[in-house]
Amino acid sequence: MPFASPNAWHYRPADDAGIVELASWRGAGSLGLRPHFHDENQIVLVLSGSRAFRIDGATVTVPAGHAALIPAGLLHAPMPTPDKETVCLNAYVPAGRTPSSLRVISIRALWRSVDEIWPKHILEIADDIQSRGRSRSARIADKTKLGVTLTESAGPIDAIAMNFGRSREGFSRMVRRELGVSPHAFRVLSRLNLARQLLRAGEPIAAVAVDAGFSDQSHLTRLFRRTFGTTPGVYWRG
Repeated sequence: MPFASPNAWHYRPADDAGIVELASWRGAGSLGLRPHFHDENQIVLVLSGSRAFRIDGATVTVPAGHAALIPAGLLHAPMPTPDKETVCLNAYVPAGRTPSSLRVISIRALWRSVDEIWPKHILEIADDIQSRGRSRSARIADKTKLGVTLTESAGPIDAIAMNFGRSREGFSRMVRRELGVSPHAFRVLSRLNLARQLLRAGEPIAAVAVDAGFSDQSHLTRLFRRTFGTTPGVYWRG
């Protein structure tokens, strides 16, 4: 996977039905981004340098020669790292059987560049990590139900809270405890993930902004860059 320029994330579709898309990074250290989650499982392959993520109040570092699986729906914040150079490949694969927390395994520094990594390698790593993880607990299923409700309901937070038998304040506290962010922030992140899906499908950026519920294209662009490390335009061109 070629790098158009250093110090930027570059996304492209994957030529494999088992992988939704790929993203690569090469630059001094790695980029800090806002907390977010994905609808897919994210496989992080670190070839040099390191990646670090803030999850549930703790920092998890993924060193060179290691891979990590970030489960779909898990709120995480990529942290900046001071390495001289970091080379990383992210692969987004459909959510299937999934551990409930981030997991890291050694890949024994098998590759020197992302161009040496084929989809079959990524899927083998994903299967390896997932086979070591425990299945989702009932609490994870409850978190999923809560997230789906917030995403699919267009009603005000007060009405959703009432359906859960809680006050708005009590519901907000529950969402923060279970999902890590406020109900409004969760909805924004869900709309950003929808925007990624629409952009991958080739929909024009202005239309994506409207369809994903943003006030205008500039609003989408500002939040997209802060969250995913690239602009909708660059992402759309792939």
